[in-house]
Amino acid sequence: MQIRELSVVECLFDLDLALPTLGKFWIRSALRNDGVVLGAYLNGESAQRLVGIAVLRLKKWATIEYIFVDEEFRGQGVGTQLVQTAASLAQERGKPVIKARAIIQEPCGRIFAHLLEKVGFQAHDTASIFRFRNTYQARQAWAEFMERKGRRICKRLEERGFRTISFAEADAELMERFAQAVKTRFPANLNPYSFLDSHDHKVVRDFSFLALKGDEPAAYILLTTIDGKTLSAQQLSVSFQYQRSGAFLLPIAALAEKAFHSPHGYRLLSAMVYNSNSRMISLYQGFLQPLAVNVNTQYFYVLPLQEGDCSTCGDREESI
Repeated sequence: MQIRELSVVECLFDLDLALPTLGKFWIRSALRNDGVVLGAYLNGESAQRLVGIAVLRLKKWATIEYIFVDEEFRGQGVGTQLVQTAASLAQERGKPVIKARAIIQEPCGRIFAHLLEKVGFQAHDTASIFRFRNTYQARQAWAEFMERKGRRICKRLEERGFRTISFAEADAELMERFAQAVKTRFPANLNPYSFLDSHDHKVVRDFSFLALKGDEPAAYILLTTIDGKTLSAQQLSVSFQYQRSGAFLLPIAALAEKAFHSPHGYRLLSAMVYNSNSRMISLYQGFLQPLAVNVNTQYFYVLPLQEGDCSTCGDREESI
């Protein structure tokens, strides 16, 4: 087997693999952001055949964003060799660690987790992934929550001068106030402009909402899509001043109203919450979990590449 870095032309025109949308997304992202796509080739009767790929992001540390092996060649060590080659390449580029993630409830996720552990990766963090669909049961659960206490909380906030607006409706002046507010008044670990300015993650502005106290940004939720069919809740954040006010509910309520009661083509919404974020986990489990079609666990793995240096092991990507 030969594993080598693929050129831009090969990535765009010569990938003879039945890649899902997610795989195509990560390849485009790698090409835009100086990432690397590795291809695994086996010798065929007349030419080499591409049987798998690995997408590697190279920033402060290295991250295996995506692995795909042709179904015909799974279980033959292709994935293991791709991971080992990715780790070697990251080490050559001077990265202190290489990271990866796997959802263990999914068949391919379990296999990938086992593969990572076999190579030497260790799990260092977990997150819960909540997935929602516009079903009768979800609409009923949300209606019951709003009737029980949600509507009362929203009304009380509105009486205190809070209101909600979508990012699609926000004018340039409001977005400038928002940009200034997130620098000092919101938790620094969540940067909304990593998505608002991204060429990879398309922010769905009419499904993303901003809660205001007067004209002051108080809370927001940002949703993105990579395929026009599924939504990902990337960030839910509340200004320090309003963290105990219940203001977080306003953008969520606006999103639920939009998702449940307006025509659109989105089939699934997902949100990932780090399990160590106890306040956010309690929030989701408290009133959003009854709406979810399933809740899965994602494991985050790390492999140190420089002896004695794991200073970035606990660093996280942007997320709720």
